[in-house]
Amino acid sequence: MNGSLLAELDRICGQFALALHNSELQVYTTLTLLLLLGILLFPPRNDPDQA
Repeated sequence: MNGSLLAELDRICGQFALALHNSELQVYTTLTLLLLLGILLFPPRNDPDQA
């Protein structure tokens, strides 16, 4: 039973890794877009242009 549980976990992890690998470009694009939007919408507080 313990061996089949590990085999099932290995199969699930393999499927997750394959799905992540196949969607790698979309993941990096989304993260970059979110980072840029965060910087543009919420600038740092210690901005010298602020009064």
